[in-house]
Amino acid sequence: MRFLSPLYACCLILIGSLAQAESSLAIPEHVSQTLARFCGDCHAAETSETDVRLDGLGKLDRGDQLELLNKMQDQLFFGTMPPGDAEQIPDGERAPLVSWLRTELRKANASRLDEKLRYPAYGNYVEHELLFRPTATAAAYTPARRWLVSPQIFTERVLDVFRLEGREREGMRQQGFVGVTNPLVLPDQSGVRYYDHGTLDGGTLLVMLGNAQWIADKQIRAARVKHGELAADEFENMRDRWYPKITPAPLEAIILSDAPPTDEQLVAAIESQFACALQRSPTEAEQRRYLELAREAIQLGGNTEGLRQMLVTVLLESEFLYRLEFGAGKPDEHGRQLLAPQEAAFAIAYGLGDRGPDATLLKAASEDRLKTRDDFRREVERLLADPNYYRAPVDPSLSGNHIKSHVVSHPKLVRFFREFFGYTGALKVFKDSARSGGYYQNPDRGHTGTPGWLIQEADELVIWCLDRDQQVFETLLTTDQYFVYHNLDTKSGKACIAEWQKVYEALQNTPWKTDPELVMSEHRELLGAAKIIDSREKELWKQKRSFLSYMYYFQDTFGRGTIPFTRGPFTHGYSYTHAASYSLPPFPGRERYIGVELDRYKEPVDKPIYWSYPVEQPFTIAHRKGLLTHPAWLVAHSSNFHTDPIRRGRWIREKLLAGRVPDVPITVDAQVPDDPHKTLRERVEQVTQKAECWKCHQHMNPLGLPFESFDDFGRFRTEESREHPENLIRKGNGKDLPDLYEVSPINTRGALSGTRDPQLDGEVQDAFEMIDRLARSERVRQSIIRHAFRFFLGRNEMPSDAQTLLDADQAYLASGGSFRAVVVSLLTSDSFIYRKPSQDQP
Repeated sequence: MRFLSPLYACCLILIGSLAQAESSLAIPEHVSQTLARFCGDCHAAETSETDVRLDGLGKLDRGDQLELLNKMQDQLFFGTMPPGDAEQIPDGERAPLVSWLRTELRKANASRLDEKLRYPAYGNYVEHELLFRPTATAAAYTPARRWLVSPQIFTERVLDVFRLEGREREGMRQQGFVGVTNPLVLPDQSGVRYYDHGTLDGGTLLVMLGNAQWIADKQIRAARVKHGELAADEFENMRDRWYPKITPAPLEAIILSDAPPTDEQLVAAIESQFACALQRSPTEAEQRRYLELAREAIQLGGNTEGLRQMLVTVLLESEFLYRLEFGAGKPDEHGRQLLAPQEAAFAIAYGLGDRGPDATLLKAASEDRLKTRDDFRREVERLLADPNYYRAPVDPSLSGNHIKSHVVSHPKLVRFFREFFGYTGALKVFKDSARSGGYYQNPDRGHTGTPGWLIQEADELVIWCLDRDQQVFETLLTTDQYFVYHNLDTKSGKACIAEWQKVYEALQNTPWKTDPELVMSEHRELLGAAKIIDSREKELWKQKRSFLSYMYYFQDTFGRGTIPFTRGPFTHGYSYTHAASYSLPPFPGRERYIGVELDRYKEPVDKPIYWSYPVEQPFTIAHRKGLLTHPAWLVAHSSNFHTDPIRRGRWIREKLLAGRVPDVPITVDAQVPDDPHKTLRERVEQVTQKAECWKCHQHMNPLGLPFESFDDFGRFRTEESREHPENLIRKGNGKDLPDLYEVSPINTRGALSGTRDPQLDGEVQDAFEMIDRLARSERVRQSIIRHAFRFFLGRNEMPSDAQTLLDADQAYLASGGSFRAVVVSLLTSDSFIYRKPSQDQP
C-alpha cells in the first residue's frame, strides 16, 4: 500500500474541503484528489514555486477562478504540466480533469482554449491518431458560423455587382478598380491562411463605406450621362474613368424619369440591387424596409440621390462581406441541421473557387435540389469539370512587368499547394544580390524579381501535377521534373527553334558580320518568317541591330552545339537570369550584344559554356527532388544572408508530420553565433544542443539540416562558403563577381522521426533520402489531407471530423492519388454539409 506524504495529505484535505464550501465552483472529489496528488507539491501554499496556487481556488472571486481554470486547462492541453521530470497524470485521471475544466469554463462562456484552437497555429493540437482511428463514431459537422469572405471572393463580388464577364472581367480583376480598396487581408504565413474566425472592425467598415459609395456612383453613371446630368467626359479624377457602359434597366428607369418613381419601380430597383450585390431576392421584410428608405431618400434628395442611397445601403449589408452558414430545418438525432439551400449553393461555389454560385447551382437551390449528399456531389463534380467558370490567374498580384501568373481552370486548387508549401514566401526574403554573382534580383516597384520567376515556375509544377492528378502528393515531393524559362508550349517552342536553326544554317557562311544589309536583303522572306526582322521594312539598316543580335546569339548557341532559349536576351523586358538557382549554366547576357550594329563593336573572344535549352518541359534536373528542393521553397525558408535549417525542419515537422513545436520563449535570445572557423550547421548545433534548447530543437534540426546541401539562393552545393572577413580570399566587384571565401565540406546527415513507422524513422544521409522516406509515409499523406480539410472548410479539425478525414484519405488511395477525389470527398462530407450551434460543441 502506498502511504501519503504529510504534504500530499494536507493538500488532499484542503482541496477536498473546497468541494464542500459554499462557492459557485463545485469541485468533484476525483478532481480534488488528482490536483492534490499531481499538482499539490508545487502549487500549494507552503511550496508554491510560481504565482499559481491551487489551495485557494474555491475562495477566489469568479473572475480570478476563471482565469486560474483557463491556465490549468492550457497547461494540461498543451502538455506543459506536470513538467517532464515529474510524475505524469495517467490518462484515466487526466481525461476527467480536463473534462471538468472544460465544462466549468464553457458554462461561463470563458474558455480561452476554445478560441485558441480555432487558429491555424493550433491546428495540430488534435492528436493525429484520434482523427485517423479506424472506427470513428462521432457525427461530423461544422459549427454554425458567419465567415468573412476572402480577399479574392471580395474582388469577385465587386465584379459581380457590375455583371462583368469575359475579357472585361479578366481585365478589371487584374488591374483592379481605382475607387475600391480591398478591406480584407490574409495573414502572411506558410500554411492555410483563410479561416472562419475573422471579424469586421471599425477600419473595415470605414473602408467599405467609401467602397460602397464609389460602386453605387459607377452603377448609375451611364444613366446619368444619358439623362444629361453628367457629360460623357466629365470625371472628378481623370485616372478613374472606367464605368460600366450600361446601367441596369430598373435603375435607369428611375434616373431617366422626371417624376417620382412608383412603388413597383422601386421594388424592381431593390430586387435588382439584391441580385447584383447579394445574389438573392430580398425577403418581404427587407423589401418593405428598403422601400420605405428609398421613398424617404428620394423625397429628400431626388431620384438620383435617393436611388444612390438605397444602392449604398444594400452594399453595406454585412452579408456582402460575410458567408452565412447557420443551417436550417429540423435538427437530426445529433442536433445537426443541413445547410439551407442558398447557404449550400454559396458553400459549394466558394469551396471550389472565388466566384459565387453559377445559374445552374442557384437553380438547384431554388428547386430544393441541394438536400442530399448525392445532390452535393452532382454539383461539386459538375463545377470541377467546368473549364471556364472559375478560370482565372492563379495569383494576379504576381503578374507585373514581363511576367504573368498562369491562368488555370481552378486557381483555388493550385492555391492550396501554394499555401501549404509556403513557397510564395520567397517574395518576402531580400538577398544581397552581389552574393549571388549578380543574377538574383530582389522584388521592386513594378516587378517581382527573381522570386517572382521561381514562384511562377513552382506554380507550373503544381499545375502539371494537378493536371495529371495521379499520386499528386508523392509526385510533388519526389519528382525530378521541373519547368524553367518555360515561355512557350512544346509545339510553339519546337517551331521557334526550327525556324531559328534554319536561319543560322542558311546564313552562317554568308558575310553577315561584314555586310549585314546585303544578307538581309537576300534572305528577307526567311528572316521575316522567323520574326528576326520586319520583312515589310524598306530601310533594312533599321533592322541591323535585331539581325546581328540574333546571329551572334545563334553563333553562341547553335554554333557550339547547344539549343538557345526561345527568347533573345536582347529583347525588350528580358529578365531571365535565374537559371543559376537551379544550378544550371547561364544563357548569354544582354551585355554581350550591346552595340552589335556599331562599327566599333568588338566580338567577345571568350566562349563560355551555356545551358542547352530544353524545349520540351518539364525536364529532369540533377540533384533535385520535388518541391522541397525547388529554389522557390528553399529561398522562402531561408534568411536574408544564409540558410535556415531550423525553419525548414519546423516546416517538415508541422506540415508533413502533423507535429508540434512550441514557439521560442520570450526569454530566449535565438541567435546563431558568429564563428569564422565553423559552418552554419556547426554553429547551429553549438547553440541548440544545450538541454533547455534541445527539447524543442530535437524536433526540427535533424529534419532541416540535410537541406544544407542547398544554399540560401536554392543552389545545390557540396561545400559551404564561410562568409566572414577572416576567410576572404578574393574581393568581388560588387556586381557579377562575388567575394570568394574559404570553404568547408557540407554535412548533410540527419534523422527522420515522427512517421510512427519503424521502416521509415531513423538516420538519413541527405535531403533526398529524407524526402523519399517522407513520401512513403502514411502519416505524411494524412497530414496533407488534414491541411486540405482546413483549406476547404476554413477551420481546424475536431475529433468529430474523424470519419470525414478517413473518407478523404480513402478517396485519395482508391483513386490512385487524385487530389480532385480528395476535394470531392471533403465537399460532400458531413463536416461540410451539416451545421450545429457553436454552444453545442463537445
